Amino acid sequence: MDGLQIVLGGPMTGGLIRRLNNVLGRGEAAVTVPPLDGALRPNRMLDEAGSRLPLPGVDCLAVVSGELLASARNKVYVLAEGRVWRSRSQYEAEITCIAPVADGALAVALASGEIILDGGSFAVRRFRAPENLRCITAISASGPDMFIANGSATNSAEDWQIDLLQRNASGSIWRIEPESGRITRLASGLGYPAGLAVDSTGLVYSEAWKHRLARISNAGNTQVLYADLPGYPGRLAPATEGYWLSVFAPRSQLVEFVLREPAYRARMVAEVPRPFWIAPKLRSGRSFYEPLQGGGVKRLGLLKPWAPAMSAGLCVKLDSAFQPLVSLHSRADGTAHGVTAAVEYDGRVFAAAHGDDVVVSVALEDLRDEE
Repeated sequence: MDGLQIVLGGPMTGGLIRRLNNVLGRGEAAVTVPPLDGALRPNRMLDEAGSRLPLPGVDCLAVVSGELLASARNKVYVLAEGRVWRSRSQYEAEITCIAPVADGALAVALASGEIILDGGSFAVRRFRAPENLRCITAISASGPDMFIANGSATNSAEDWQIDLLQRNASGSIWRIEPESGRITRLASGLGYPAGLAVDSTGLVYSEAWKHRLARISNAGNTQVLYADLPGYPGRLAPATEGYWLSVFAPRSQLVEFVLREPAYRARMVAEVPRPFWIAPKLRSGRSFYEPLQGGGVKRLGLLKPWAPAMSAGLCVKLDSAFQPLVSLHSRADGTAHGVTAAVEYDGRVFAAAHGDDVVVSVALEDLRDEE
């Protein structure tokens, strides 16, 4: 048949490919999970950390004007004398993230969608985000401008598990110009962007539900930097010669399989209490009714450290090209699960283990032999 051309493309072809992938278990429908190997090989450095600073509800960390700050629920705390958390400020809503911005100010994002600039030349200044920005997961600054990641347009930050189980991709990234108050959308349709970092060539973000790091270049192009992570990547923070990436939950083949079954997911969310969902968690293993209680996970009542648990602790040191150099772990039987932030301060790396309500720290010199 001379002259006949078959062109693959368009929404109909995309739908056909997705259905075929679901049948064959490939592409986005694959249930495989990459191994923890190389720079991500398992260890117990978070569990064996020499410093453990309890803080109920701890979520985000930031270094501002030479001080280490932590957010927990609706308060910001400061680390005093290197060993105790003291209340610094309190807000009228839950804090979703904090970050240092220009002139030594602290940016505080609230679950109400309000962003507060506290300190520096701003004194106290408030911004009201657009109506669908109620899930601000990360903030980064470059000069006077701020960049914000909104994880989901339909779910709050505390409903991140629902967002994953819905296979949602309504996240977005925005630029705010504090002087004028102008807000510009830079990207949309993202699978829960949870971390931001500005480098010389653009804006790097973590996309949790797609398990990857990507960059929006200064020219507006998108480039994948690190694909197929073995966990769900969260916040990014600058480090000595690179960056720190927090990975707030591990991936598992069981969860990947459940994500392929929309009818099962819908019934599970509607009929099963949230603590017992087959979904990643910031902390698991506290109830016998949770999934994965069989002999492959527990033996003689003891949780195996290598068990395929729903929660774990992980933060990764990245180089300037956003490739892994070394990682810190809390294994399945560990006590520093659900790492939602990691920053460098006073010669140490501090990791906020939200799942265990504690901030642990490891001396940077102890990591040199691992790199």
